[in-house]
This record gives sequence, C-alpha cells and structure tokens, in this order.
Amino acid sequence: MKFYAFAIKEDLRHPVNSLLILLLPIPLLFIPANAGSYPFGISLYGMVIMYSSFLLSRPVAEDRMHGIITRIAASPVRPFTYLASHLLGYLTLLGIQMSLFMIGSMIAHGDAVHGRLPILSLYLSFSIMCLALSLSWNTLFRSFNISFGLFAGLASLLCLVGGVSIPLFLLPRSIIGYIMFLPTYWLPHGLDAIHAGDMVAFWQSHAILLVFASIFLLIGSKRRF
Repeated sequence: MKFYAFAIKEDLRHPVNSLLILLLPIPLLFIPANAGSYPFGISLYGMVIMYSSFLLSRPVAEDRMHGIITRIAASPVRPFTYLASHLLGYLTLLGIQMSLFMIGSMIAHGDAVHGRLPILSLYLSFSIMCLALSLSWNTLFRSFNISFGLFAGLASLLCLVGGVSIPLFLLPRSIIGYIMFLPTYWLPHGLDAIHAGDMVAFWQSHAILLVFASIFLLIGSKRRF
C-alpha cells in the first residue's frame, strides 16, 4: 500500500496530470450522437486513455531509465511489488477519469448511451492494455521525451487504423482482417458489440485486450538499463 499511495501522490503532484484527468475528456462529450451507434466521443475516448496511460506511467518509466529499478532489485523490496503497486495506482487514476467521463456522458447524451457499466468495464480492460503497452514501449528508450515523441505518433496511427479515431464502419471491409491484430481494434469492436447487444463479441474483446496486456507486461517487466 505504501508504494500504491506513493505512485498516486507522485502523479498528482504534477498539476498537468490533475488537469489531464479532469479536463481532457470533456470536449469529447460535445460530439453529437449518430443514429444507429454511440456518439463518436465514446470511441474516441480510447485515444485519451492511450495518452493518459502513457503520461501517468512516466514515474516508473523514469525510474527505470535512471537505474532506480536496479537499486530496487537489490533491496528487500520485490520488483513485482513495486511495479504492481505503481500500475495499480495509475489504473486508479484512470478509473477516476473513466467514471467522470461516464457521468458526463449521462448528462450530455442521456439514453443515447446505454450499457454504461459494460462500457466502463471495457475501458478498464483497454486501460490495462495501454498501461502495459506504455511500460513495454519505454523499455526501448533511455529518454522519456524521445519515448513520448515517438509514442505519440504510434498511438495516433494505432487509433486511426484500429477504428478508435475513425468509426469501424467507415474503414474498408478488406482491411478488417488485418487490423484485428492491432490491440486498439478491440475497443471499438467491443463498443459496437455492446450497442448491438452481442455479448459474445463483447467478452471476446475483453479477453483479447487482456491477452495483449499480458504480452506487453511480460515484455515490459524485464529489468533493463
């Protein structure tokens, strides 16, 4: 619990992170609803989750880059405890942001957004995947600024091709079979499944997001630098 509380305090001592949690999703609530689907902001919020996850995970990334992880490995503190506590702290902050976004969608869109609890659970799985991806990505770099600059381009591309920043129904059907191998695809796929009442596809999206998260965690939990 000590590391968990420290992780949250370490993020919140940066004012930009508090603004990130409270304000960044708000403009998405003003995107109007479309007939036959959720308001586009519900899917586009996935991009906010990706960037938020990366920025919130900055402390543990910098600890690795500065060699603090190596010192922790030589101390009585287990690296697993350190890493799990920090990731849980970041997930808690994302959970607050997601909950506020869902409350905002209730005010802005009312009954146009149904199934808010399933949507929130899907956001949670997507957040776990994004945190794991951020952890894995940062193992490739010695500078957080370089890492973030390249990640910004990667995240934009994944969201564009994966159907987060462009509705899936606008993408050519011929490429769907390929983008299914992208982790970002499974958020809009799951959202469409909730809207259509297809619970099999909904749980499939959950499972695949968590599989991606497991793979990224295995890669990102290796001690480097």
